[in-house]
Order: sequence, then structure tokens, then C-alpha cells
Amino acid sequence: MSTPAPQVLAATVHVLDPASREPLVLTVGTEVADPAVTEQITNPACWASPPTAPDTPVRKTKATQD
Repeated sequence: MSTPAPQVLAATVHVLDPASREPLVLTVGTEVADPAVTEQITNPACWASPPTAPDTPVRKTKATQD
């Protein structure tokens, strides 16, 4: 599986370090590449460009199944 491209912050955020569980303050312009940190930032307005959703297969409904 490929590593996601780093996302750039548009706001200062407070998160927990995934390994040590210590509080971190990430400031505007910080590139975030660690998925464990990225998933803690749930407000889309915090990103310079919103993170792209992972590719997931679309489920077939019973009506469209053969």
C-alpha cells in the first residue's frame, strides 16, 4: 500500500503523538504525512486542501445484483 501524500494545515491544531500519546501543537503550514495524526484532525476547515477519501469499493444493492 502506498503512503498518502502529506496534507498541509490551514489552521493550528492540537493532537496526540500516536507513539508517546504526548500532546502536540501543529501550526499553519505544517505538512502532516502520518495517517495516525491525519485521522485525529476531523475538521475539514483545518486543511489547506481537504484530504481525499480513500478509494473504497462501491457495494452493489440487491436490486443491481445478478
